[in-house]
Amino acid sequence: MQYAFILGRVYTLSIAELLVVLEEELVEHSIPFKIIAVSIEALIIETEKQIDHEKLQRRLGGVIKIVKIVDSVKKRPQDSINFALQNYFKPSKLKKDFLKEYSGKKQFGVSVYLLDPTIKGFGEPKRLGMFIKKGLQEEGASIRVCLPDYNSLSLASVVVTKNLLLQKGAEIVVIAGIDRVYVGKTLIVQDFEDYGRRDYQRPIRDDKQGMIPPKVAQIMINFARLPKNAIVLDPFCGIGTIIQEAILLGYKGYGSDIAKFAISGSEKNLEWFRNRYKIPPGKYKLEVADVADVATTFKGEKIAGVVTEGYLGPMYGSFPKDTDIQKNFEDLKKLWISAFKAFKNLIPKGTRVVICLPCYRKDADSYIPFPSVDFITDLGYNIEDLFPPTAKKLMPFLKITERNSMIYDRKDQVVAREIITFINN
Repeated sequence: MQYAFILGRVYTLSIAELLVVLEEELVEHSIPFKIIAVSIEALIIETEKQIDHEKLQRRLGGVIKIVKIVDSVKKRPQDSINFALQNYFKPSKLKKDFLKEYSGKKQFGVSVYLLDPTIKGFGEPKRLGMFIKKGLQEEGASIRVCLPDYNSLSLASVVVTKNLLLQKGAEIVVIAGIDRVYVGKTLIVQDFEDYGRRDYQRPIRDDKQGMIPPKVAQIMINFARLPKNAIVLDPFCGIGTIIQEAILLGYKGYGSDIAKFAISGSEKNLEWFRNRYKIPPGKYKLEVADVADVATTFKGEKIAGVVTEGYLGPMYGSFPKDTDIQKNFEDLKKLWISAFKAFKNLIPKGTRVVICLPCYRKDADSYIPFPSVDFITDLGYNIEDLFPPTAKKLMPFLKITERNSMIYDRKDQVVAREIITFINN
């Protein structure tokens, strides 16, 4: 069986999270898998058993869609995608493998993803969609096709959801390589509405300080590789995003913050969250505390890992002066030294601390990161490389820093997040 995972915008983070989760959900349950194709848009695996796509999608913050691969078709390098599939989409094949039995007017969509940047995909979704629609109409089917916008090759999850494609027909996914085209059917898409609800409908928000998106919080929690029902600590919890995402993933979330107003905001948000998602009591605990005192504050608690955004320093609307950047780094260095010293007295050896450090964006691919994190490794921590050597060889396009961290940013942000995973040794 083959499955494709359609990756989010920050594809390096998406792939790193996916590899961690597949290792836990498949390999640890004696379901081996191998990667058979990958690009910045999609990763395709082969496995012997059927996967639980609903469970995987709920857990993955960085995967947009999960697709069941139905077939793969050989393609010559010079052939267009449409030409390679000219004899594939026969009405009988479509009805059997793609379109659900539905008494009303069927609906389908077409999305194209590329395994190589040299492949020309412009116009292919429309050509494929019209060809499929014509063939089905000639067979007497009542059919409607949903196609990507003019300058796009794929349908966003919001379009798939709002057009009820998975309920009234199918999203047909074509993933094209140089010498092979994979054809699949979308099984599930990311629940964008629920992510939005958890982000924007909470009673307390703090746009001035910046807030970690729920998807990124979910990815970082997955990086911590926590055992089932474990307690995860966020010692800079702010308004509680990481705690709520930890609870949704099946963990207990403990949080602390030096600011009383932050803990007050977390309490209100988590109470809203508990009621909205019918969370039983006892899943979280909040305390007002300096990060240097967390070992005392949570003494006796079995903390299995630390996941935190931390304080990123001042937010900027334009690129700051070099002197301001250096001052921010020095101030944060003192803060993190006290934090990692405290973590030593709180978490067992072999457990992880996943944090964000500020990274100042100069242009699209140029950043000023923390000059060094030796002050953390000198305290007895190692940086975990989330990509094994075989993965790095297979994926030369990965955006990994020299210290094996990854950067998350948005186009409008000056202060990006450098996400690093440390292991307590």
